[in-house]
Amino acid sequence: MSSPPRMTSRRAPAVALLTCAVGGLLVLLSSGRQWAHTVLTNVAGQGRSELSVTGHYVAPALPALGIALLALAAAIIAARGWLRRAVGVVVVLIGAAAIGVALTARGDVAAALERREVGAQGLTVHASANGWWLVAVLGGVLAVAAGALTVFRAGNWSGLGAKYDAPSAAAPAKDEAAVAWEALDRGEDPTA
Repeated sequence: MSSPPRMTSRRAPAVALLTCAVGGLLVLLSSGRQWAHTVLTNVAGQGRSELSVTGHYVAPALPALGIALLALAAAIIAARGWLRRAVGVVVVLIGAAAIGVALTARGDVAAALERREVGAQGLTVHASANGWWLVAVLGGVLAVAAGALTVFRAGNWSGLGAKYDAPSAAAPAKDEAAVAWEALDRGEDPTA
């Protein structure tokens, strides 16, 4: 029986980047969707008002967590060494925060709808969250997995090439023609 293929050091960073980015997109997507909807009728039964809340209204932290995960996905590739592992730890923490916020917000939907009601203060609203909170939880789980992969496997990954490094104060290299002319100026034979 053959063993499962190992993730190469070239594929693992790409998997971590994509998993973190997809997790961030799911958290961000779910925060903009309608999490609950209800219809209220007034006491006389003559008027109806519709109330709905988005994930952003129920849990205002969700969009920020999604954007942070998207930015950290790029940081997974850009960082090297211990800094890449630190980015992985931050991804794990933000993914866990997204999971916690989504789970907590699921139970806060009725209270959020009550805050949205206008003109009929004191009415009790009964509603439950639809499945968008699960999408936010899934995004957080993906982010935690990407962060854990980064923490435990980043030591084997290559970094960006030297062309992406900040410029140093070292003198630029001279081309061969300039070196030859300088040798002629000093009275030396550059061909010898």
